[in-house]
Amino acid sequence: MNILISGAGIAGLAAAFWLKKFGHQPVVVERAPELREGGYMIDFWGLGFDVAEKMGIIEELRQKHYPIPEFEFVDESGKRVGGFNVNRLRRLIDLRHFNMLRGDLARVLYDQVRSDAEFIFGNSVAAIEDGENSVSVEFADGTRKDFDLVLGADGLHSNVRQMVFGPESRFARHLGYYVASFTIDNYLDESHVFQSHAVKGKWVGIYGVGEGKLATFFICKSERREFPHHDTEAQQEILRENFRDVRWECPALLEKMSSAPDFYFDDVSQIEMDDWTEGRVALIGDACQCVSPVAGKGASLAMAGAYILAGELKRAGGDHREAFALYQEKMKPEAVYIQKMGRDFASSFVPDTSFGLWVRNKFTNLMFWPIISQWVVKKYLSDAIELEDY
Repeated sequence: MNILISGAGIAGLAAAFWLKKFGHQPVVVERAPELREGGYMIDFWGLGFDVAEKMGIIEELRQKHYPIPEFEFVDESGKRVGGFNVNRLRRLIDLRHFNMLRGDLARVLYDQVRSDAEFIFGNSVAAIEDGENSVSVEFADGTRKDFDLVLGADGLHSNVRQMVFGPESRFARHLGYYVASFTIDNYLDESHVFQSHAVKGKWVGIYGVGEGKLATFFICKSERREFPHHDTEAQQEILRENFRDVRWECPALLEKMSSAPDFYFDDVSQIEMDDWTEGRVALIGDACQCVSPVAGKGASLAMAGAYILAGELKRAGGDHREAFALYQEKMKPEAVYIQKMGRDFASSFVPDTSFGLWVRNKFTNLMFWPIISQWVVKKYLSDAIELEDY
């Protein structure tokens, strides 16, 4: 089948790989003029790692892994007040874990499929007309083409979802936080230790990412507010406004922020939908199962969903109705579980009281006590889905 994928992110690229492998012709359209680089650091393990093994890209991903030995919480003077040894945590899951920038994972996936799938950069879906035997798609440049299926892999603010399923307000659940990330020159040192500092309702972290670069990550608890999604200067001013009273390295980071080439800012939301498919259109990744950065596992879920959808299409002999139903049946329970876990975890990770900060720091210092470490592995590092071979 000729299948259009809207979005060249983790879900879209993984879907293109598996659809091509299973005999289809994927076409990927991406609004950006080129593959998006950078992004925030992700923990990559579980289902995503399993899919990566099936793709044969573990060694490529290992080359992108940033060896972060320690995750430290520090006070405003830089003194350690909490944290844990990341290598010990990785050994709990047999080292089946990588730390990498989201853009690095996308680059590895893109390199696997760039010569096998058609890519259209600098364009996007403008209209969709779902028919009995095909889907007619009009692009932003005015061209029109028919496809057998359309997959919306265009993220939290999915264009395809809005056109086919309805406005974002029907499905988005704001968790009460905003996040930002960017990369600047490493003005500190080449340390790969992840350091973070928090005050009530605000958290900022830094980590060296090689080649003299320093990556940052900000989380702020806040009531929901409208902001311009394509106005970087306005978004940076919001970040300055919220973090102007935070000490430690925060003033220096905000001062250097305007020179960052990869600034990212968004509200922390989850997408909750009864149905992920409609006719010949299906959603994958954050477009339908966004768990948010505070929950983690988003990239792994995106890769697993792409693999299962493509696999079910193969098993059903191209019967998209059967394949779509089984894809949702297998993926949705895990996504819903991780979404709930993320909501529960957010208030612990970014406490809004002094006592909450104290409890978080003490817990991380005790995390490798046997009973606690076993609980962490069971609750946060295990998956309920076992991937089938298609």
